[in-house]
Formats: sequence, structure tokens, C-alpha cells
Amino acid sequence: MTQRSLPRDAWLLCFSAFSADLGYQGVTALFPLYLIFQLHASLYAYGVVTAIAFGGGAFIAYLGGLAGDRFDRKRVAVAGNLFIPLMALAGLAHAVGLAALLYVLGWWARYFRSPPRRALLVSATPPQERTRAFGMLHALDIGGGMLSALIVLAALWLNVPVATVMLWAVVPLVVSTGLLLLVRRSEVYLQQTPGPVPAEAPRAAPRGVLAALLISATLYGFSFYNLGFPIVTAVEAHAARGYEWGVLAYVVYLGISALSGYALGNRRGSSTRALWLLGYLPSALGSGLIALSVAWGLHPLAFYLAVGVLGLGMGAVETFEPALVSSLIGHTRLSRGMGFLSVSRSIGQFLSNLIMGALFGLGRAAPYTYAFASALLAALIFAAVDLRGGRRRS
Repeated sequence: MTQRSLPRDAWLLCFSAFSADLGYQGVTALFPLYLIFQLHASLYAYGVVTAIAFGGGAFIAYLGGLAGDRFDRKRVAVAGNLFIPLMALAGLAHAVGLAALLYVLGWWARYFRSPPRRALLVSATPPQERTRAFGMLHALDIGGGMLSALIVLAALWLNVPVATVMLWAVVPLVVSTGLLLLVRRSEVYLQQTPGPVPAEAPRAAPRGVLAALLISATLYGFSFYNLGFPIVTAVEAHAARGYEWGVLAYVVYLGISALSGYALGNRRGSSTRALWLLGYLPSALGSGLIALSVAWGLHPLAFYLAVGVLGLGMGAVETFEPALVSSLIGHTRLSRGMGFLSVSRSIGQFLSNLIMGALFGLGRAAPYTYAFASALLAALIFAAVDLRGGRRRS
């Protein structure tokens, strides 16, 4: 079958994501450095802040999903996007509490926007192209984040103040909202994706597959710590060389993630198998390699290689999880379904960041070992679902 180009609205949504990440991902890279090294907060305090940002985001994402199904999805997505720039103001706070509040509110706005934006992308894309659309969304999303991190890296080398670099994020975030406003919805595809799960495993109940997906997404969330932890780990390992080494870890992570999202979005085959084999499993391996790198004092290249493996896993998860949900949930409840996916991930992230912050007290390798075990469990559960479906087909 000839691959057709993505529709205009799908491209607008993807480039809106690119512009958004071009803004706030730089803030995400700098915030832990600002909070810990300039405001002198502890790693545990940072874990609490990110736990509230992501864990509270679970409830906010659910509200965004409900609002997207009940009201106009475009308006809901735009409303959330408008408040993301709050996190860019955190560098002007000069107090831990106020900086944390602004950062959290910005992240909550992002969570509120994501489910209706994903649902908009599904309805704007022909069913047979939705995996490619989500791969492109992730590639541009994270590609914008990588460019943002590179800009931050250059600014740090030029000794630009952290607060100034963070404030710059407002500009691309405003552009992102403008691109959302240009979405016309002249073509709307209501039918479900001819999804890999029903087609490949007709005897398996889609609800059972969806339940397994949400359980695995939650467990993956338990391992999906904020990359601020490796950023801080890298800076501590290169204390004499500045913040650049921490931001470099973010550049590697986002770069590999963007490339994997683009490549995997063009892949044909089982999203069920790809999710655990290319997503959850590499995420486990990446955390395990970081733990070994820290515990054994390996060459810095080993640390950045591990971060790259984490990026590969995240690119696959962000591509195949929403594509799989779109194959299991009807159009009228699709925004809510994407909200459930965000909730499942965020519940895990809430506890993950708390646990990660606390485990640093036991040693620098301990939190990454925990993340390895959690992601590995997610991979094993979803692999069992995939293999059971394979036995039924045979």
C-alpha cells in the first residue's frame, strides 16, 4: 500500500508539539540545576516537586480528557497550552517554594492539553497512518526538545544567566499555541484504527488488552523518573566542568528519542510486541546501565550510552502506547482514553520521583536499580499478553 502524506491538521499538531518542546524542554533541563545548585534544595525536595508535577498531572490529564470529550477538543488543547509558559517564570522566583509552584502549574497545564491534542491527531489522521502520525508527533516533539537543550547548552557556554535562558521559552510556547489555533478540522476520520490487537488476536478481548496496557503503563511510570536525576548525576560527576555535562545528557536522551520515534512510526507490524520489546525493555536496560556506570565508576561514555538507551525506550513507548489505545477505544471516548493513558503513567511517575529522591540517600546507584526492576516488570507483563495472544492465533 502506498504511504500517503499526513493531512495538514496532523502536521500543524506535530509542529505545535515541536514549538512547545522547543520552549519548555530547556526549562526542564535547567530547573533541577537551578533548584539544587542555586537555590540549594535537596534531591529529595526535587523528587517531591516532580512527584507533585507528574502525579498531580494524572488528575489534571484525566480532567483534560473529560473536557476534550465533553467540550471542543481544540479549545481545551489551546487553553492548556496557554498556561505552560508559567514554568518559564520559575527562574525569576529566587525562592524554592515559588519556583516549584510555577514549575508545577506549567507542567499541569501541559498534562491538561495532551489528551485532547492526541485525540485531535487521531481524528485528523487516516486510520492506517496513525502509528506514523504518533511517531512523527514524537519525533518533532522531542526534536524540538533536543534543539531546546542545545540552545541551553550554547547559552551556558556563553555564560548567559539561567533565569534568562528559562524565560526565553515563552516565545516558542506562544508560537505553539498559534499553530493549534490554525487547526481547521476540515477532514475528520471517525473510525477506529484497524488496530494490531484486534486484527492479530481476534479471540482476545480488547478490554483485557487495554487493562494490561494500563497496568504496564503504570509500572513503566514507576520507572519513568524525571531526567533531572541523571542531569544532576552527570553534573556531580563533572563538578569542575559546569552544568553543561548535565544538559548534554538531556541532549543525548532527546536526540535518540526523536530518532527512534521517527523510525518506529514508519514501522509496520504488531504495536503490542513493539511496545514491550522496543519500549519497556530498553527503558529497563538503560536504567540498569546507569546504575552499573555509577556503581562501578565506568567511563563517562558508558553513562551517556545508557541515557541513549533510555531515549530509545521512551521514543518507542510514546509512539506505540497511544497508537494502541486508539485501536481499542471508540472515537466518542477517545480523548478520555488518552486521559486514562496519561493517568496510568502519571500515577507511576508520582511515586517514582518520590522514591528516586529518597533512594539517593542509599547511594547514587540505588534509585536507578529500582527503576530497572520496575520497567523490567512492565516489559514482562506485556510480553506475557503478547505471547498469550500468539498462542491463541496458532
